[in-house]
Amino acid sequence: MGEKRSPLSDRWFLDQIAVVMQQFQRAQPDSEVPDTPGAPRHSGHEDLTARAARLSAQRARLEQEEAALQADVERLNHAPAPTPGPAPRPPRSAPVPDLDISADDLTLTEAGRIRRAYKITEAALPRLVLEAAADGLDAPAIARGLAVTPSYVYRILRERVRYAWRLDVRDGGAWTVRSSGQDVVHRALDSGTRLAEKLLAESGADRVLLWEGARTTDAQAILDLARPEGA
Repeated sequence: MGEKRSPLSDRWFLDQIAVVMQQFQRAQPDSEVPDTPGAPRHSGHEDLTARAARLSAQRARLEQEEAALQADVERLNHAPAPTPGPAPRPPRSAPVPDLDISADDLTLTEAGRIRRAYKITEAALPRLVLEAAADGLDAPAIARGLAVTPSYVYRILRERVRYAWRLDVRDGGAWTVRSSGQDVVHRALDSGTRLAEKLLAESGADRVLLWEGARTTDAQAILDLARPEGA
């Protein structure tokens, strides 16, 4: 196999110089043929000299590039290898405010307990909003306390209504309290009546008294619905 030539090998450079010299000799005017007066002078030797200068400059530039490349190779070869070790852990999730717990620390039991508590809390949110509003809190304050948006609070105040109720049973000629409680229902023209009818049907009581909002005193009920005697 022939020797592999590269632009930086001495052999390649010497071959190029030899080619230039051969072309220079061929370009010389024949010594036996005198110059013709008035004929243009041959400038081949000037072109060959310029080409030789360009080749020298090219070689110098290529040598500089090779030296820079070699320096890069040496630097890479002597660079310290990365220290083997475990893969970096992903960033931990931020802890939940006021709970001092993050998703990375949850156990199966804790996650189940939080999920169940979340469902109970979601069901209680409308009542809590209405109670807080009845206590004089404004929507932004309620939203901050429940970690919801003010728009959610406004929607609950607009669409829901809270009723306090008491169930009575007949005891001779008097009424005896059986139970009491409260419910939050969708606001509608007859929402109170429908709730009272539902309570009577499900409880078996004889009478239901209904108040809108929290019943804090023995104020007059807005609805007094009783079964007919003997029914």
